[in-house]
Parts: sequence; structure tokens; C-alpha cells
Amino acid sequence: MCMTKKELENKINELRSLKALQQETADEVKAIEVEIIDYMKENNLDTEITDTAKVTYKPQTRTTLDKKRLEEDLGDLTDYEKVTTYNVLRVK
Repeated sequence: MCMTKKELENKINELRSLKALQQETADEVKAIEVEIIDYMKENNLDTEITDTAKVTYKPQTRTTLDKKRLEEDLGDLTDYEKVTTYNVLRVK
């Protein structure tokens, strides 16, 4: 596919427009999620079933490793590191 500089500029503008729309949509989604969470909290619920959905708002745990502490205890961790290389497109 051969593209002229003008066509590239049009694509960049289209990309910027879609990214702005994407951010706007993400903001709207977050606002609606906050309203649902407020409903769950106000009604002291962890589960609610409607005609079309099952909503849960419950604690969740996540376990991670403390890399700094491991390095203090074990020393150099480079033997255990896995490096992945990939291309990144940035348009500014």
C-alpha cells in the first residue's frame, strides 16, 4: 500500500479524532461505573440481579512480588529476568 504524505496526514487526523472519542467514551464509562458503585454502597449490596445483568461489587486480592526486597535478600536478579522486544507506534 503506497500512501502520499497528504493521505498520511489525513490518517493521523482521523486517528487523533478516534482517540479523542475513545477517551470521551472511557470517561463516560467510568462515570457510569461510579454511579453503579454508589448504588451498591448506598444499598449495602455486594450482589444485585436485574432483568438483564448480575452486578457484583466485592473485595478482591492480588499478590505481587517485592522486587527491591528480593534484590536485598538474594542479590542480582538478572538471571531471572525475561526481556521482550516489540515495536511501538507513537503519533504526537
